Amino acid sequence: MSKKLAPDGKKNLIGARIKHMRKARNLSQEQLTEQLQLLELDYERGVIKRIENGTRFVSDIELQVLAKFFSVSYDFLIDGKGEK
Repeated sequence: MSKKLAPDGKKNLIGARIKHMRKARNLSQEQLTEQLQLLELDYERGVIKRIENGTRFVSDIELQVLAKFFSVSYDFLIDGKGEK
């Protein structure tokens, strides 16, 4: 059985918002990876790129850490609504 994709065919709904928030903080993908590693997300090089491009699924644990790092709600990450 295949995994469900976003309406645009991507593997996650949050990539564009992560990219926007990362750039708003003037962070490179590598810098964001380093910051998330400090929050105990074991990301390796290229993970942020794949999330932003929508070619990687994102787990609920990753979603929780990303929301905490960017100080946004889960709803905002997933559909752009709710608490920013």
